Amino acid sequence: MQKPKAVIFDLDNTLGEAFHSPKHSILTRFEKVLPLVPTAIMTAASLGRIKNDVLVNLSPSFDPKSLALFTANAGQCYLWLEDTWTAQYGFSFSDEERDVIRKALEQSAAETGVLDDAPSYGDRFVDYEGYIAFTALGVGAPTEERKAWDPDGKKRMQLREVLMHKLPQFDVYIGGATSVDVTLKGINKSYGVQWYARHLGLEPSEMLYIGDALYEGGNDAVVIPTGIQTRPTSGPAETETIIDELLVTLTGTK
Repeated sequence: MQKPKAVIFDLDNTLGEAFHSPKHSILTRFEKVLPLVPTAIMTAASLGRIKNDVLVNLSPSFDPKSLALFTANAGQCYLWLEDTWTAQYGFSFSDEERDVIRKALEQSAAETGVLDDAPSYGDRFVDYEGYIAFTALGVGAPTEERKAWDPDGKKRMQLREVLMHKLPQFDVYIGGATSVDVTLKGINKSYGVQWYARHLGLEPSEMLYIGDALYEGGNDAVVIPTGIQTRPTSGPAETETIIDELLVTLTGTK
């Protein structure tokens, strides 16, 4: 691992299991990175979920000025300014665009049959303003069922291919273990990486991105063309090991 000058972490299936708070063991490690290098969380999640799942579980000495938050797959960005999380930019869908996307998702799911016999644990549509997620088993699905539903990604890839034809005016990516993400054209994690690099006065190649969906079609893979260093992870357990390695690289000590 090359020594980065800034680090970006994905959240779901990277710092924590999808739609779950990260464990104390990984948050302890994550917090050790913050004083050493500018750090960001770049996720599909909302600001509210980051606050509830991550920030409230950090120690009272945590300095929020050391952290940048990119929500809605980098459709929005927040920095801690004047004692509050302050939006630096933000994109959102129009009502008409939301209707078009929802109809295309419903039609594509029916045409591909990917939901045949799939259990439902709550709403399958999640609107994060700057992006819309379709999570096949619903937002309340147990972790083990999420992992078992599409372990090789073939169902999500099939759904994505159909959606890309129906929604050429948007970007469509695979996200998480059961999700397909629809974003505004060009407004994705690549945009976030480039914005953060400019904000810090760095080149993307001087930064490191850690995420679980760096494979082709994944919502993390869009960062690769920026030139940022990348490190794939299979989940939170491996991320703990990656952070341990990162801390050694940053401090020069084991």
